[in-house]
Amino acid sequence: MSFLKKDSDFASGEHFSIVSAECYFQGTLSVQGSLRVDGKLEGSVDNARQVIIGEGGKITGDVSAQTIVCGGDIEGNVCADMLEVLAKASIKGDIRAQKMIVEEGGRIEGLCKIGGEEPADVSQDEPEDK
Repeated sequence: MSFLKKDSDFASGEHFSIVSAECYFQGTLSVQGSLRVDGKLEGSVDNARQVIIGEGGKITGDVSAQTIVCGGDIEGNVCADMLEVLAKASIKGDIRAQKMIVEEGGRIEGLCKIGGEEPADVSQDEPEDK
């Protein structure tokens, strides 16, 4: 998980935002580039290209991005083209993704919808009563 590697999009002007281990953020983040969370974030993350949650990172809120790599905790719904759940990660919430990888030890508690139609905003899905 090399977030700021030498050949990354950083040199091409890609926007990177970081919530470091010492930080706590409350509110909605609308991120056009990439976001790394090693601290605590309470609120939603919208429109990101890539979201990386480090081992000590925690997001309490919905996360929507093209690519999400979760090494920490997410308590909220997740919507992504590609979701990777690392060995020490935990997701409590519904997941909608085109592709998903879960390493051994990764924990998921919620409904998973993988593949099918393009991902939509999971936070707006309501279960149908029959």
